[in-house]
Amino acid sequence: MHRIAVGGGIMGIVFALGSAVIFLVGLPASRWFLLASIFAGVGVAGLLWVWHKRHPVEYTDLYEPPRRKTGK
Repeated sequence: MHRIAVGGGIMGIVFALGSAVIFLVGLPASRWFLLASIFAGVGVAGLLWVWHKRHPVEYTDLYEPPRRKTGK
């Protein structure tokens, strides 16, 4: 399998999904690992979403230093 040339287009995703299905069918115990990893991924994504909602990123110009605010 290491010599199969697959590009990054639609055939690449077909190959990746097909390989995952073959792996899941061949090793039934891996289904629980897949389920746990999906829940963990959704949990981490949710935590990151909440974090970035509470701590927004300020986009600044990297080439020009920030200007000081005047008291006016």
